[in-house]
Amino acid sequence: MKNLLTRLDLSYFYVFLGEATLGLTFIFYILLARVLGPQQYGIFTSASALGAILALLIQFGLPVLLNREVSANPEVGSRLTSQFIILELLTSIPVFILLFPIAFVMGYHEGNTLIICYIVVFSEICRAMKMTLRGTLKGMGWFRTETVSVALERAATVLISLGVLYATKSLILVVISIVVVRLLDILILMYYLSRKLPVWSPFTIRDCWDSLIMAYPFALSGVLWILYYQVDLVMLQAIGTTVEAGYYSAAYKVMEMFFALPRVIFQVVFTRFAKYHANDPSRLPEQLYKATRLLLTGVLPAVIVAGFLQQILLPLIYGQEFLRSVYSLAVLLPSLGISMFGNLVQRFLQATGQEKTLPNILFWTASGNVIINWFLIPRFGGPGAAFATLISEIALCLLGLQIMIGTGYPHIGKQMRAIALLSLFTVACPSFIIYGLNPGIGIALMVGSLLAILYLVQRRRFLGESNPLV
Repeated sequence: MKNLLTRLDLSYFYVFLGEATLGLTFIFYILLARVLGPQQYGIFTSASALGAILALLIQFGLPVLLNREVSANPEVGSRLTSQFIILELLTSIPVFILLFPIAFVMGYHEGNTLIICYIVVFSEICRAMKMTLRGTLKGMGWFRTETVSVALERAATVLISLGVLYATKSLILVVISIVVVRLLDILILMYYLSRKLPVWSPFTIRDCWDSLIMAYPFALSGVLWILYYQVDLVMLQAIGTTVEAGYYSAAYKVMEMFFALPRVIFQVVFTRFAKYHANDPSRLPEQLYKATRLLLTGVLPAVIVAGFLQQILLPLIYGQEFLRSVYSLAVLLPSLGISMFGNLVQRFLQATGQEKTLPNILFWTASGNVIINWFLIPRFGGPGAAFATLISEIALCLLGLQIMIGTGYPHIGKQMRAIALLSLFTVACPSFIIYGLNPGIGIALMVGSLLAILYLVQRRRFLGESNPLV
């Protein structure tokens, strides 16, 4: 028993507990939607989507870069923490300047929407600094400490903001309470880290400039990535209706609940990729195999079950008022089957020093996503945005895997490409059944796809006969 416990990697368990606290945030969104209704909820989610896009300009890729640098060299990397925090405060200045014209163009200037947008950006500044501090914790391998910090922050944020919500019914005061809690949390965590690590070190303007140059590929990828994921909500608000944005957001939040599962794996494997790339590159194929196996055993079954329950989940969670959200969720859930592999490839390329390859494919897929949304949203509303997301996820995953195939991992990249496409088809089968496909045929197709995945994910077949680790 003792030997078994020593072999278990508890990092995944700790990260899972941390991500499980997203359930608190999810509950907050549910109650916010129920109290405020689709229109006010749509304003909040649209402002949050715009804030999330602008937040990437604030972060400028610094949290991810810090995570990688601390993983590769903890003594040197941890000293960058304070420098990166100050850089994020500086990068927030142009964001505040750009927010007004962007909000005006996107139609966010009516009523209290613009005020909410500005408060949300304040919240995103706090979130950027917290992500940077979490990058240091993850780089050190302190996943248990990170979990405690995240759990405390989310619990305090949800409890206090819900208290404000029920006491005032004011969306503005709710968002202000989120900012206050996040700011206090950052101060406490920074103090804790300074007692454990050398997070403060002298730096010059030249050092800051060099850090921004290093972070630039991460920043560009991050902006394109969040644009890729949030543009549908923003465009629904701009060229659709606020109510439709509320329906779509409800479906998207359910999908995000299940996306928390692969995110657990990504957080741990990114640190592993960076560590072994710097110190023992021969072990990278083994880490890719472990990550793929975890996605297939820990995530895929949960998403399949969710696919069969999707007509029950949304009305149960949000109420019958959000029943129309099912049409969007039926498309968004299958996209998880392939997007988790696209995200895994992104982490691998960033952790192994190939981050400069990502902006190009992200630019084209994000641009394609905007164009597809522009055509589909006026005609189909939320389901149209969901179809745009699905098409873009397929393109992004395949392009990323093609880069992997061309940069030293041809066999593994091809295996992952076949597995990703089969995973997409498998997760889509429940939606096919719900919307007309004969259940017997649908289940038979799903079982056949799962058997093909099991065949491809065998260790020797996945790594290749010539791999020395086989």
